Amino acid sequence: MQWSEKTAKIKLSKQKGVIEMKKNSDLKLRIIVFTGLFAALVCVLTMLHIPVGNGYIHVGDSLIYLSSMLLPFPCGLIAGGIGGGLSDLFSGYPVYFLPTLIIKSINSLIVYIVAKRDGKIINVRSVLAVILSGAVTVLGYYLVAVILYGGFGSQLATIPGNIIQAVGSALIFIILGLAFDTAKLKEKIKF
Repeated sequence: MQWSEKTAKIKLSKQKGVIEMKKNSDLKLRIIVFTGLFAALVCVLTMLHIPVGNGYIHVGDSLIYLSSMLLPFPCGLIAGGIGGGLSDLFSGYPVYFLPTLIIKSINSLIVYIVAKRDGKIINVRSVLAVILSGAVTVLGYYLVAVILYGGFGSQLATIPGNIIQAVGSALIFIILGLAFDTAKLKEKIKF
């Protein structure tokens, strides 16, 4: 092999490595951007709420479920936990920041574990995951209310509002998921 051929192969090899590095950095950037976007959407949709008892009713959880179906692990978990926690902070409920961060992260984790993330967004497993996540939300915020305000019996009054929120978020997630599935958006923003 002559010197020029060897040099050409080395240059080609280096170029290929640069192209692969660029693709990886582009992918990482897209993941970071979408994680931040979902965190912001969760925060805003949670801040648009109806006050009820110790907390409020919102549909921000629907975006937590959607981000968990679209983003690689643990990005949906980060978006849900941070977005939900920040909404409590910005809405004047700072005492709920840490509990919300934990509960919403668990919601996302359930979707990652239970839902079948290949193929369509809406399937039997994703609906089951949303139901389980809703139950965690209701139970989690009930326990937080008991810890913060005391009285197992008196805090039962928080459960109906949390059930309404969980069901509303589940329905919005299903509607959004079906729309994404119809438009094949999951395939277009594949990570």
